[in-house]
Amino acid sequence: LRMALSPPSLDSLCKSMNSYAGRDKAVRSLAFMSALEALSHDPPSKEWAAFAKQLSSARLVFRQFNHPGMIKGCLGLMKKAPEDEIEKYCAYTVTGVYTVYGIVEAVAWLADAKIIAGDSVKLFRWCLYMWLTALFAGIVRQVRVLARKTEWSVEKVKEDALLLVSFCCDFISGANSLPAGILWAGKLQPRTTAKLSLIASLIGFYRTF
Repeated sequence: LRMALSPPSLDSLCKSMNSYAGRDKAVRSLAFMSALEALSHDPPSKEWAAFAKQLSSARLVFRQFNHPGMIKGCLGLMKKAPEDEIEKYCAYTVTGVYTVYGIVEAVAWLADAKIIAGDSVKLFRWCLYMWLTALFAGIVRQVRVLARKTEWSVEKVKEDALLLVSFCCDFISGANSLPAGILWAGKLQPRTTAKLSLIASLIGFYRTF
C-alpha cells in the first residue's frame, strides 16, 4: 500500500514523459488546471485562458504525430481481438473511429490555418461527434469487462474502474459541447466541465506510470 501511494520515481516520470500518452496527458492536465484557474477569477483571467488555449493547441500538434501509432493499433487489433463479441466490436469501434478522427482533425487543423480550403468549424464539430462515439464505445466495453470478471485482482479491477471513470468524465464533459437540445448540451457550468476533464486527464496521466 505504501508503494502504491508513494510518489513516482524520477525514472518512472522520465519514462512517462518519453511516451506520447504521458506527454499528452501531462499537457492536457495543465490545460484544464489553467482553465480552472482562469475561471476562478471574476471576471475570468484572460491570461490563464490564453495559456490554457496554447496548451490545447500544443496537444493538437502532438496528435498529428500519433497517426502511425493508431495504424499500428488497428493492425494489432486485427491480429489479436478480444474473444467476447461485445468487447471485440467495441474495440473495433474505438480504434476505427479514433483513426478516422485523426485524419479529419488533421484536415480541420490545416483548414483552420488556411493552408487548405475547408470549413474547419464543421470539421472540428465532426471530430467532437467521433470522439464521443469512441468514448461511448469505450464505456460499454469497460462495463462489459468489469461485468465478465471471474478473477478479481485488486490492481486489475482498480485499473479497469479508473479507465471507466475517465471515459465517463470525458463523455459527460464532451456532451456539454453538443448542439442545443442533444443530451445535456449547454447545461453544465464551464467549471464543472473543466473539473470533469481534469479528473479524466489526471487518471490518464496516472495510468502512464
